[in-house]
Parts: sequence; structure tokens; C-alpha cells
Amino acid sequence: MLETASVETGTKTLQVGVGFATHQDSIWAAVRATAMARAGLQGAAAEMVLLVTAGVPSQDTLPMIRSVLGPVGVAGGATAAILTHNGAVGSGALVVCLANGDGAVSGVAASAGRDLADAAQGAARLILAGWPFRMRYPRGLGLAFCRPGAGAPAESFLASWRLLMGPKMRTVCSVLSTPAVYGASQAEPIVSAACLEAPYSTGLGYAEGFEAGSMPDRSALIQGTVDATRAAVKRLDGDTARLVLVVESDARHRALGSAAGDEWTAIKNEVDARVPCVGWLCQAVAAYGRGVRPADAHGSLVVVALGDAPRR
Repeated sequence: MLETASVETGTKTLQVGVGFATHQDSIWAAVRATAMARAGLQGAAAEMVLLVTAGVPSQDTLPMIRSVLGPVGVAGGATAAILTHNGAVGSGALVVCLANGDGAVSGVAASAGRDLADAAQGAARLILAGWPFRMRYPRGLGLAFCRPGAGAPAESFLASWRLLMGPKMRTVCSVLSTPAVYGASQAEPIVSAACLEAPYSTGLGYAEGFEAGSMPDRSALIQGTVDATRAAVKRLDGDTARLVLVVESDARHRALGSAAGDEWTAIKNEVDARVPCVGWLCQAVAAYGRGVRPADAHGSLVVVALGDAPRR
């Protein structure tokens, strides 16, 4: 099964290319997905890439992607499943390519460290150092991928990250289901992060989780997801959505069982059919930004909407 999604935009706005390929060989799937995502950029050069694989991970996917796109920054990791137009898929690769508009800066970094807090600050410093200017509080969207660990890892990452990035960089942190984190680092990375500092509209929506060991009402979970999707899109303040990402915890997906397909259909019903809507499952997810406060809640979900820059 192959899927591609693209959005045509003007030369001065964000351009998005999305590709997905399913295959047991993650390298093969990543190369195919990358080619489709590049086609969606309509000739623009990718400046930032998100790579999420499901199935057997391989660090060899990064050089293969760069052989297709050139020396581009890549962030991501391997997790339990990818969310595509057909729902959750347990093997394959999702590639999201972003080409910046005028006045936008992107950056990626992978970092090792003594612990997650140390690695979070290391990634933040690397990204900030690579930007041609140093805003006191950069504004934009960040996406982070962390190796699984004990405690409240997503919340721990965000607390440390925010000390350097400040309160205006809306950030979503996924704790992956596997130890595989993608990105260039001198030591084995435990964090991979990507940031887009730009005037683009961004929106976050959060669906609360449930107590571990409980049997949550499936219809209530789906309604919570719908509300989160509506909130994310609404926070674009009328600007056109270019990309919607759904980051869902494994526990929520398992609790939904046979109703997981109904949840995904409900999400897509809230998003324009022309807008790429994809995502991934992970061990845990947390975020901070307008309307969302960091918390490692069991069974939670975060929806990210990325739109055009507001018209002046």
C-alpha cells in the first residue's frame, strides 16, 4: 500500500509534502515515502524532515533519505504504529517534508546526555545555535521524540526544554515505543527534536487520558479526540491548515479496540480532505502551548495543526 499527500502553496508560504509506504523493510519504505514527500513539495527544496517508522528500525534510513533529498536535517524515531488515511499501520515509514516560506527558520538536533533533562537542553542549544538570529523567546512549533524511560519522561523533557526555548515555542513530545531515535549525534541520541520558528499559525488540541487499569467509555474517548481536533484547527484563527498531526498514546488506541477506526474517521471529518492528516502512536505524549499544559497522562492524545502565516 502506498500513500502520498501534498498541498500546493505559493512560493512565499510553507510547503508540505507527505509520503507513506508500508513494508517490513524500513529502509525500503523510507526511501519510497521520501520520494513521494519530495514530489509533494512541487519542486521546492526540503529544509526539515520528520521521519517516523514502525516495525524493525534502522539507523541506515537517514543516509538513504539524504541520498534522495540532499543534506537536510532529519528528526524522528521508531514507534509502534503510524497513523495514515487507513488508520494505524504496524510496519512502514512516514516522511513529512517542510519547505520554509520567507522569514521562517527551521532546525533539527539529536542529543545524548546524562539524562533526559540534560539531553533536552543539549538539543535546544544546538537548534538555537544554528539559527541566524537569537530571539529571546522564539515563536513557532517544536516536535520532539524521546527514548522510553521511567517516570514522567515527556513532562520532564518539556520542563527542561522550556528553560531555553521559552514559553512561545509550542512543543509536542512523543515518548517512543522503541529505543530507536533518528538524528545525527556524536553519541547514541536519546532525544531528537525539530523546530520551525516562523510566523505560521499553529494550534494544539489535547484529549485527556484515563486511569491506568480502568475501562474507559469508548464514545467518551472519541468525543475527547474530536474536541481536541476542533481545538487545534480553531486555534489557527481562520488561517488555512497545511498539515494536521495526531500523536496518540498506545494505551488510548488499545482501549478503543475495534472503535479505533471510528476515532480516526471522526478526526478526518474535522479536517479538510485536501489537508494531509497523519500521525503516530507512542508510549506517552505531552505538550505545552496555548490551551495545553505539560502532563504525562495515561491514554492521552495531542493534535497539532500547522497553517499559513496570518495575512497582513
